[in-house]
Amino acid sequence: MSPRPKNIRKVRGIPLSVGFAPLDNPLCLKEIILYVEEYEAVYLCDYEGKTQAEAAESMGISRSTLTRIYASARKKIAEAIIGSCRLIIEGGTSYMDARWFRCSKCGFLFNNIIPSVTLDHTVCPLCKEPCVEIEDKELNPIYYKEMKKIALPTRNGMIDDHFGHCEFYTILTVDDNNKIVMSETIPSPQGCGCKSNIAFKLQEDGVTVMLAGNMGEGALNKLSSCNIKVIRGCKGAVLEVAEAYLAGKIQDSGVGCAGHHEAGHVCSHH
Repeated sequence: MSPRPKNIRKVRGIPLSVGFAPLDNPLCLKEIILYVEEYEAVYLCDYEGKTQAEAAESMGISRSTLTRIYASARKKIAEAIIGSCRLIIEGGTSYMDARWFRCSKCGFLFNNIIPSVTLDHTVCPLCKEPCVEIEDKELNPIYYKEMKKIALPTRNGMIDDHFGHCEFYTILTVDDNNKIVMSETIPSPQGCGCKSNIAFKLQEDGVTVMLAGNMGEGALNKLSSCNIKVIRGCKGAVLEVAEAYLAGKIQDSGVGCAGHHEAGHVCSHH
């Protein structure tokens, strides 16, 4: 069985320094990479003095995940100090608070929580025209509140095959003319979809439709109890799948998640 993809972790921002080097050997070639989320764990637990439970909540992860990240960070820092190595802070699977953009041509709104994506020359996902960054206060959420909301489990811009272990969720807002006018990405909570609070979170955000790949009965029942209609068997780029659904070209496959019957899956759906 392939390893489970890592969920992204929330951090406050980019560290002030990109790294450190031994004073007596600044040109040392041996490097140890400290991931940004590892830096964040050390900052929260050792600098701010938070408990691991508090740090985990701040980063939007489980306590067990925080414990692993924190232990890894401390080991790397110790290795850099004792081994007289350069310590470089970069990479990992983290995100900062979302930045919002509006297309200069079609007016499409979208956010971006993936730090690996270059934001300086952002183009509209729909019409590919240049976009401008806007402040949160310019979003006017009341205007979009009553519009239809569609959620899609996402990884690398595509529908993630496993609803509960996706990288994040894309929430699309659709106007009365069935036009997609806004896209928001939100982090995926830790754990299986049937045991997390994602269904209630999506319901609070006004989502009424979930376009997904695979999904077990537990997650399906939880979403249904939150009045979210589930369409399974979706594949492809998120916006293309949503547009196909709005055009009446996609129906629920009726097929559940085969992974829920494999060894190693601990959910109890039956």
